Amino acid sequence: MCGRYNFSTEYDDEKMTALIDVMERKYPGQYKIGEIFPGDTAPGIISRQERIVPVPAVFGFPGFQDGKLLINARGETAAEKKSFAESLRERRMILPATGFYEWDSAKTKYLFTVDMTPVIYLCGLYKLIEGKFRFVILTRAANESMIETHDRMPVIVKEKEVRPYLTDTSAAEEIISNAAPMLTRQKA
Repeated sequence: MCGRYNFSTEYDDEKMTALIDVMERKYPGQYKIGEIFPGDTAPGIISRQERIVPVPAVFGFPGFQDGKLLINARGETAAEKKSFAESLRERRMILPATGFYEWDSAKTKYLFTVDMTPVIYLCGLYKLIEGKFRFVILTRAANESMIETHDRMPVIVKEKEVRPYLTDTSAAEEIISNAAPMLTRQKA
């Protein structure tokens, strides 16, 4: 499960800098930088009229119980679930991150990153609810770099897969099932 991730400006990455610049011009003060928790508003990237654009989005769909949020969707079954199927077909989102957090069975918190990559791209799904973008993060079975800590991990795409994931449903389905990148783990 991916319940928290990091959106940081600590790295000198031109794409992250450009994203922050656009967000600051269009949505000043409407999103969080740092550790993103369920319920927080963070930058998301969507396809709108054939353009890739950033938007502020709230982490979590309203759950079935009051006060509870749905924060993840299993990539393997999202197409079959009422809560996620339409979003998978029509409303995919990318969540830029500098890493994500997970805890092991001893409750030790770890930050996971992709080596030599300052920005990672988490796959998500979104809905417009009461005029706000709301998202869940797609997950998959953990690979060998993650399994020691947790049995699930977010679906992570390469930069060159961002546009196809956002704009092409068939490509998105293939991307979701592709091999996951190897991760680096450090205590957070």
